[in-house]
Amino acid sequence: MFCDSFKLIILLRKSVYNSPFQSNSEFYDPCPHTNGIDEDEAEAVFRDWPAYLSLSSVNRTHKCYVICIFQYYNIVSTSGEITLEKYYDSGVIDEFAVAPKINRCRYEFRKEEDFCERMFAVFNCLRQELLMSS
Repeated sequence: MFCDSFKLIILLRKSVYNSPFQSNSEFYDPCPHTNGIDEDEAEAVFRDWPAYLSLSSVNRTHKCYVICIFQYYNIVSTSGEITLEKYYDSGVIDEFAVAPKINRCRYEFRKEEDFCERMFAVFNCLRQELLMSS
C-alpha cells in the first residue's frame, strides 16, 4: 500500500506539480537536482525500499537523495513540513489512516537534528507502520 501510494504520487506529480525546488536560506537544502529528477529513478527508489529497513544500514547520501525526491514532488519542504493535502483531497491517500501515523513518526524522531536523517527516519517509520497495518 505504501509503495503503491508513492507510485501514484509520482504519477500524479506531472499534473499537480511542475515547479523546481524552492530553497529558503533559513533551512538546509541538500538537493542539487534543480534540473529535475528522473521519474524512473524515483520510482526505483520507492520500489526497492526494503520492507523492514534498519536505518543504520542506509548511508546519509542515500537518505538525502530520497528526501530530495520528496522535495522535488513537493511532499516535504526544506523546513521539514510534510504536505500531502492534494493527495488527501484527491483520495490517493487516506488522511484518516495516514495522518496519525505521520504524526507519531514525526514525534518519534523529533530530536534528530540532521534534516536528511530525521525526514528519512520519519518516512521509513511511516512505511513500517503502513506495512504492519496492511
